[in-house]
Amino acid sequence: MNKDWKYYLGIILIGYSFLPFVVFAIIPFLDVDIAKSGTFAVIFLATGELAFIGAAALLGKEFMLLMKNRFMNFFKKKPSSKHISRTRHRIGVVLIVASLLPYYYVLLSEIFFLPLDHGVLTWSLILSELLFITSILTLGSQFWDKLAHLFDWPGPE
Repeated sequence: MNKDWKYYLGIILIGYSFLPFVVFAIIPFLDVDIAKSGTFAVIFLATGELAFIGAAALLGKEFMLLMKNRFMNFFKKKPSSKHISRTRHRIGVVLIVASLLPYYYVLLSEIFFLPLDHGVLTWSLILSELLFITSILTLGSQFWDKLAHLFDWPGPE
């Protein structure tokens, strides 16, 4: 592929096409009227989609297929025979349990009518999701294979 103005403009447009999703995730935390933020989000998301279509037109079919293949290969399951250490397993289990704690805090605060600080609650729930993702990566594929087999039917079909 020639690295001319079409290539560089296409790369810039692909980069821009992901920006609206990031901004769309930040909008609820801003102090903006819901009607204005909704209108802004829809228009901004539409420009991101148009930028992606323009990038696809500029970069061509081969480049888009290459991007698609790299994206799909990222999510393909790669067999791993690497065993994790006992310490890593314990850290992963602690992280997965810690990721559940904010949800129980919300549940108990609703049951016992405790006041909730919505800013702290929002950030603790985001942190909880990040802890869960970290625990998935920490525990490794063998743990998740065992967990998946937990739900397999042991008898004949």
